[in-house]
Amino acid sequence: MAKEFLLMSQSAELVDQLTATCKKARWQLTQITTPTGLVVALEQRPVTGIWWDLSHVSLDTTIATMTLVRHQLTGPIIILAPEVTDRIQRKLFHAQVDDVLALPVNERSFRARVEQRLWLYRHVQFAKPAPAEAPEENAVIAANDWTIDQANYTVKKAGQPVELTPKEFQLLSYLINHHNQVLSREQLVSGVWGYDLLASSRIVDIHISHLRDKLEDDPHKPAHLLTVRGFGYKFV
Repeated sequence: MAKEFLLMSQSAELVDQLTATCKKARWQLTQITTPTGLVVALEQRPVTGIWWDLSHVSLDTTIATMTLVRHQLTGPIIILAPEVTDRIQRKLFHAQVDDVLALPVNERSFRARVEQRLWLYRHVQFAKPAPAEAPEENAVIAANDWTIDQANYTVKKAGQPVELTPKEFQLLSYLINHHNQVLSREQLVSGVWGYDLLASSRIVDIHISHLRDKLEDDPHKPAHLLTVRGFGYKFV
């Protein structure tokens, strides 16, 4: 299976350089331009690793995002920084990234470091996280023609299965379990993603939009996944 890396960067020059590196190594590279986009892309499919350009993103947003995605990825996370200081390295290593490299990238050195990290991940056994507690056996919610089975992690609309990503399902379940309550974006990020410092609340808006597209009869006039302007969202 081809190795695929996500590159979070807005630099066309860096994208071109690393695309050429990947071509030589027979790796695949996908560019993502925002932290939120990276989180969403990582939920859609497994990848080999993440390369993150720190040039146009704050250190706090980077640390928050790394904390958010680290448990989803058994592969190297490499930060590319225009300036590498002891403080930056300490903070990033505390967020469990694998390496912090200075820009501009030296192609041979970069590829060698990536290959070394890939070797490490192939040969080290990582502990598996403890399974989450199962929902109650009767945790089946019906809303008009929706059926949400929280015990078996399935959703149907009009009797037909609806494919949701794990995070989409978790978000829907969280809203259902707090039905008729108005939840802020910050509450949803904390409750679903488990971290409350992600700088952009766009991650919630994107997932709500996806859920509406998949479940609502009219995504522009939702019947269940409602926006409470100025506050957040609620499930009714």
